[in-house]
Amino acid sequence: MLVSFFLIALIKGVYWKYAKLHFMGVFTQSYANQYLREANTFTQRVDLLTFGLLNINFTLIASKLQLATNVFEIALLFVAIALFFLIKTILIKMFGALFKLKDLARIAIFFSLLFDKTLAFILSPLIVLMFFFTFDIVSFILLVLALLFIFQFCLKMFSLWRIGTNSFGLSRPYIFLYLCAFEVIPVLLLVKLLFY
Repeated sequence: MLVSFFLIALIKGVYWKYAKLHFMGVFTQSYANQYLREANTFTQRVDLLTFGLLNINFTLIASKLQLATNVFEIALLFVAIALFFLIKTILIKMFGALFKLKDLARIAIFFSLLFDKTLAFILSPLIVLMFFFTFDIVSFILLVLALLFIFQFCLKMFSLWRIGTNSFGLSRPYIFLYLCAFEVIPVLLLVKLLFY
């Protein structure tokens, strides 16, 4: 939890100009395009910090769902979540190289992780409430988290569909295959691992 606070403070204090572009890219594509155009050392640091925040916050939520209290179990969850996103990134890059669409693969990775990183940033106050509230409100917070996850997932699907058809002119079957293979199936597998 302390590392999560430290990352939020670092993002807000030092890199907020770039982080704001990054997070606002969820709602307006022009911010995301500006962030991609300004690719430099600062944006790479923001990507790294927000990826760390994503892993830590999702690990905290998963540990609460799994009732994990052992440090080894929590570390295992952290590694599993980090591997989940890294494998997804590697697979998208591999298919981008295979079909000679490296730029499109880079943009697909950016937009796919953009929504997850923004959600992790938004969930930070709820995670604090989940762990440190005086009364037991874990079930209520988990319900709110589930609703936010569903909203974010629907927004992500709609945005990726819109970006693929409008900005890149990709055919709808290809976008549908991408969404099923790299967005829907991994989430279903993650839900199955967490709940069953």
